[in-house]
Amino acid sequence: MKKLLICIAFSVFYPGFTNAGAMQEDFYARLAKISSDIRSLSGTFTQIKEIQSLDVKVVSEGNFSYEKNVEMRFDYLVPRKMSIVVDEKIVKIITEEKTSTFPLRGQKNAMAEMAQIMNLCMKGQLKELRQTYVLEYEKTERGHRVTIRSLKDDPSNAFDRIDLLFGLQNYGLRELVINERSGYRTTYVFSDVITDVQR
Repeated sequence: MKKLLICIAFSVFYPGFTNAGAMQEDFYARLAKISSDIRSLSGTFTQIKEIQSLDVKVVSEGNFSYEKNVEMRFDYLVPRKMSIVVDEKIVKIITEEKTSTFPLRGQKNAMAEMAQIMNLCMKGQLKELRQTYVLEYEKTERGHRVTIRSLKDDPSNAFDRIDLLFGLQNYGLRELVINERSGYRTTYVFSDVITDVQR
């Protein structure tokens, strides 16, 4: 009874707290529903890699595609041609010189970790990340923002945080910002997205 009274008092004096929690859960539920209906999508991306300590920016452009339960693919066209292909089991990096392949799971490196996060993001299953990450949700004028941080402050963590920005209406991923512990910041901006939805 005492716990119930505390909960009631908390929700009366801090109504924004319960509304924020409900809004967050509603976002994850809608994202999961919309994503479950997507068979495939494709579009273009711009990647901006910043080396903050040197005030250097490198801009890359290319095409991306996603086919549900098959693969996610980033084909870089400018300034250097290369591809990153992720399926349920492996990450493949293809350059003109060679192809490198490594398992998606069980790896402790930035590429594998980012591939797993993107895979769950495309499927609308961000809530599953709560097992190993802290998720912070905020609705802004630009869209639905989710910030991902590791649960444990481990020096081997590649990322300080990852920010995902989803559209307000269609819940499509518009922007991805990766803040690495090394001081690198990589921003992906997605555009010209074509979606094939199950009817």
